[in-house]
Amino acid sequence: MNKTKVLIAEDNPDSQGLLRTILESEGFIVTAASDGEKAIDILREIKPDILVTDLLLPTVSGGDLIRHVRSTAELAHIPIVVISAYGDHYESDALAVGANVVLKKPLDSDILINAIRDLNATHSVGAQDEKQ
Repeated sequence: MNKTKVLIAEDNPDSQGLLRTILESEGFIVTAASDGEKAIDILREIKPDILVTDLLLPTVSGGDLIRHVRSTAELAHIPIVVISAYGDHYESDALAVGANVVLKKPLDSDILINAIRDLNATHSVGAQDEKQ
């Protein structure tokens, strides 16, 4: 069985560690980046199935990271989950630049897992449809 690869872009070590623990406990293969520039490098290298990102990242912001993914042909299909401690203004901005889902901190791990599974299922179906 092919395991889902998730890239976490989160600069807070505690938040990054918590996300990694939650996702790995559910069987996801997790790679993490502590800034937007490293996230872009990792995206190019491993082409994850899902990107989970904070909006406020050093070097390249979460919004610019999302824009980069959406404007790069080989990455544009990757579903993006944004996790933010900020208000509705940030949520609408994240959705406007291409995020699929925005979740608010403090994070409910069940909601995160369900969002990733739903996006991955939808993405997998779409990818199979394109191959046929």
